[in-house]
Amino acid sequence: METPEEKKKGKPGRKKGSTKGKADPFREVRVGRPDALVPDEKTMKAVREYGMAGLSYERMAAFLGVSMTAFNNFRAKWPEVDQTIEQGRSAMDLTIAKTQIDVAVRKKNPQMLIWLGKNRLGQADKVETKNTGDINIHVDGEDAEM
Repeated sequence: METPEEKKKGKPGRKKGSTKGKADPFREVRVGRPDALVPDEKTMKAVREYGMAGLSYERMAAFLGVSMTAFNNFRAKWPEVDQTIEQGRSAMDLTIAKTQIDVAVRKKNPQMLIWLGKNRLGQADKVETKNTGDINIHVDGEDAEM
């Protein structure tokens, strides 16, 4: 049998004022449908791959099997989604750049070397024209009247 002091303390493992078995008034109340997408490992991996492939948001939504509205809500609710898409796009950009340099330098592809020179080094095709002789201009009488 419990002493009056033990009754005041409460039972072991249970805090005074515990909400066990009661509704928590501070817990977020969710109404409506559950989210169509959540940023779990599988979804985030797919989103990164779609970013690497350069897919539009519309295509990403279609591949994920949701509406464009649901996909936009997903992106708005979890900012890490857009970060993951951008990481995928950046990873592919790096892969492309490395491949271009490999093709140009290691395989000595002249077209690629020219393209890289123009785009990375600011090189340009310039045709210099230099006149080394006299220039004679003859004007007819009809052309002279204006």
